[in-house]
Amino acid sequence: MFFYIFAGICSACGILFLLAKLNIKRVLAFDVFVDIGASIMLMVMFFGTFAGMMAAIVGGSIISIVLFTMKKFVGYQKPIFKKYKVQWVDVPPR
Repeated sequence: MFFYIFAGICSACGILFLLAKLNIKRVLAFDVFVDIGASIMLMVMFFGTFAGMMAAIVGGSIISIVLFTMKKFVGYQKPIFKKYKVQWVDVPPR
């Protein structure tokens, strides 16, 4: 049981560290797609055993919770397209 939780936490931390390198406020604008993609990726990576699927579910849940709370408390930047250029506009937390 401990292994499932530990593997899920480690994989979620790895994905969240990679997302932090990509300017996390811009990633939070697309949090639903990132959450679904990360959860599916973890399920594909850990497919084959019950322990692997449990680790994927724990990791996906942690990623979902962290992205949701960061969007609510930190805010995010959303893209606005103006004449062939992309401007990132800050959206304050709610």
